[in-house]
Amino acid sequence: MPRLRLLPSVRPSLMLAGTLLASAALASTLGAQPPAARDTAPTTSPLPTGRVTYRTLVEVNLEMEQLAARHPDRVRRFALPHKTVLGQTVWALEVARNVAVPDGRPAFLMTGLHHSREWPTVDLTMEFVHDILMNDGKDARITALLDNVRFLVVPVVNPDGYELSRSLLNEQKRKSCRITAGAPATFAECANPRNRNAGVDLNRNYGAFWGGIGANLGVMEGSYRGPAPFSEPEIQNMRDLMNAHQVVVALSNHTPDAKVLRAPSSPDEPVPADAAAYDALGKAVGADLKWEAGPWTEIYYAASGTMEEYAYYSAGTFAYTFENTPGQRSFHPAYSFVVDQYFGTGAYPGSNARAGFLRLYEAAANAALHSVLEVRAPAGATLTLTKSFTLESAPVLQADSSRTPAIAIPITLTSSLTVPAGRDRVTWHVNPSLRPSQKSSEHLRESWTVTCARNGATQRAQVTVARGERAAVDLSACR
Repeated sequence: MPRLRLLPSVRPSLMLAGTLLASAALASTLGAQPPAARDTAPTTSPLPTGRVTYRTLVEVNLEMEQLAARHPDRVRRFALPHKTVLGQTVWALEVARNVAVPDGRPAFLMTGLHHSREWPTVDLTMEFVHDILMNDGKDARITALLDNVRFLVVPVVNPDGYELSRSLLNEQKRKSCRITAGAPATFAECANPRNRNAGVDLNRNYGAFWGGIGANLGVMEGSYRGPAPFSEPEIQNMRDLMNAHQVVVALSNHTPDAKVLRAPSSPDEPVPADAAAYDALGKAVGADLKWEAGPWTEIYYAASGTMEEYAYYSAGTFAYTFENTPGQRSFHPAYSFVVDQYFGTGAYPGSNARAGFLRLYEAAANAALHSVLEVRAPAGATLTLTKSFTLESAPVLQADSSRTPAIAIPITLTSSLTVPAGRDRVTWHVNPSLRPSQKSSEHLRESWTVTCARNGATQRAQVTVARGERAAVDLSACR
C-alpha cells in the first residue's frame, strides 16, 4: 500500500481519526487500481488548468485568492457576510471588465456544492472561471461577455460539508454540519460517525415555499429543511448576495441525474408567470447537454425551499439546476468524467457543460430577458435601487401531515452604482419591478425606488417596468 498523505483540509485535532478513515477510503479514491495502473495515470487533462484530480477546499480558496491577485482588473474576491456553522468564511468571486467599478451591467450567478459529496460541481465551476479569463481577448464571444455581464461565482456554498466529504472523513455526506437546530457545532462533532447523517439540506432552506412538500422535518433525514426559512448562515449568504445584485440568470450546479431543472420545484407553486421565456432558455440549455429540461415537478421530484424558487419569486431571476456527470451512479465519479462533462466528450458525447454555462452567461446580457433603466443624474451621484416586499413560505408541513399557515418573510433588494465622471446618464440593466406571484400565473405590479444622492442632496423616483421593457428615470435635479 502506498504511503498515506493526509489531505490538507483535514484538521490537526482530527489527524489520527482522519488517518484511519482516509486509509479505509484510499482504495476508493484511487479507483482500486493496482500500483502499475496508478503509475501510468494521466498527469494533465484538456481542462483549462490541466487538472486530473478533484480540488480540496484549501486548494479552492487559495486558487480564488491567486486569481484575484493575478487579474485585479477582472477578478474581485470577496467574503460573504455570514460564517458557516463551523466558523469558516465562504468566498466568492466577481469576474468582469473593470470589475472594481460598480456599474449598470446585469449579473450571471453560478454556484457549486450545496451538497457536500457533489465534488464535480466545484471543479466544473472553477474550470469555467479559468476558461473565461484565459480566452478573454482571444474568443470574441467570451470577450463580449466580460464587457457586458458581471459574473458572480460561489464555487463552494457549503465548505463545512465539502471538507468532511472531500477529506474522506464522511465521503457520502450530503448536508451541512448543523447537528442541533440553532446551535453551533464543532468539526469533531460533524466528523463523529454518530452524526454522519445529521445536518441541513441547504437546497431546502431558501425562503420561498420553504416547509412544503419535498423536504424532510428531521435533522437525520436526507432533505432536512432546517428549523425556519433562511435559518442557515450558508443560505443567508446566498440570499444576501442575490439581494444585492441584479442577477438576471442563475445556475446551481449539482450531480448526477442528467437534468436541467427550473421552477416550479414544489407542487405548491403556480405555473410561472414567465413560463414561455423561462422554459425556452432551459430547453436550449438542455439541448447543449442532451438532457431533459423542465420543471422539477414534471421531470424530477418535488423539492421545496430551493435556490430556483427564491431567485425567481424574489426577483424574477431565471434560475436553473444542472444535474452533472450522470450515469455513473456516483455523486463524484472518477475525475475523467468531469473532463468529459466539461467538453461533451468521452463518456458524454455532445453533452457539453461548457456550452450550457456560456448560453446562460450570454442570456444574462439579453435585454429581452430583463429590464433596462435609462437614468439621468449628475456625475458623481450615487444611485440606489431598492424594493421591499413580503415573500411567503409554503403552508408549513408538520409531522402529522397537517399544515400550518405560510410564514411571511420580509425581503429588501438593494443595489447601487455611481454615475461616472463626465457623464450625466447611465444605463442600468435590472430585473423587472413586476414580481412573479407565488399564488397565480401573473405578475405583481410593484415598483423600484431609485434614489440619487450627491453632496447631501437626494431625489427619488418610482419606476414600474416589465421584463423586456425600457424606462426613463429623470433624477437630474439631484445637485
